[in-house]
Amino acid sequence: MPAVPDTDFHFLRPWALLFLPYAVWLYRRLRRAYSAALQWQGAIEPALLEHLTVAGRARRRLRPYHWMTALLVLAALAVAGPTWEREVTPFTQDRAPLVIAIELTPSMLGVDQQPTRLDRARHKAHDLLARRKGARTAVLGYAGSAHVLLPFTDDTDLLDVYLDALEPELMPSQGDAPELALAAAERLLAGEEVAGTVLFLTDGVDRTHAGAFEEFVSRTGDQVLFLAFGTEGGGPVAPPVDRGGLDAVASAAGGSVVTATLGEKDVVALGRRVHTHLVNAIEADDALSWEDRGYPLVWAVAGCMLLWFRRGWTVQWKA
Repeated sequence: MPAVPDTDFHFLRPWALLFLPYAVWLYRRLRRAYSAALQWQGAIEPALLEHLTVAGRARRRLRPYHWMTALLVLAALAVAGPTWEREVTPFTQDRAPLVIAIELTPSMLGVDQQPTRLDRARHKAHDLLARRKGARTAVLGYAGSAHVLLPFTDDTDLLDVYLDALEPELMPSQGDAPELALAAAERLLAGEEVAGTVLFLTDGVDRTHAGAFEEFVSRTGDQVLFLAFGTEGGGPVAPPVDRGGLDAVASAAGGSVVTATLGEKDVVALGRRVHTHLVNAIEADDALSWEDRGYPLVWAVAGCMLLWFRRGWTVQWKA
């Protein structure tokens, strides 16, 4: 769960805090009942009272009225319901919608990442889907045009089949138009109830597209991520990965670029960012309820109450 600003801290039932002044008054009342010095304060001169009262170790130990006060304070705080974040259920977490936009240009057939950049992109998409079982995912491909290959579905097997069939020759228009893929993703996400993420599997995006990505994020509130394929040296028929352009576009969109790795570190990082974006959007949604954090205090109250099972553990209620 992401960090929540301190300004979000509040109480769901602040009226319960009215019991705190009563706890202070009761503490003073019981303290007087237990203190001989306080009981005789009005009857004996202070100079004599100091020498006539006996103070031993018992004066410094915790007495039942101390625990009684602590119990009342904890109970008041528990009933007041402290909270600082929205309630995120496991069902809500699984709903994080994701649009995977795969670049299908000839450069993705570069062999600087074996077997090809496109094959590596497909493998990473499979790994990501395996971690998102039950979550809604859509797939689209783009080159000079953008086309939805599969709308939102939670059928991982069906998504895997479509991913394996992706090839550059399937695209009717040559070129590299990520802004068209962004528009197609926006149409898909428009029907979703919660904030989503568009993940580009690409070997580069020209920095001239930064404005389109910035407008998309400001208009929709959705997140844009990039998983970059290719090496800085490029391949025999493929240019080097355009990391500078990706960084510029990601910065304009408030997103991030993750470099494809041999292990699952990149997939784990992407999954975390998709989930974090959903949680942050939920935190800002006034229609969702706040999570009551007062329940753990009930155990502290129960612990204080257990002390009353000790023999002789009583509270003297009046002097």
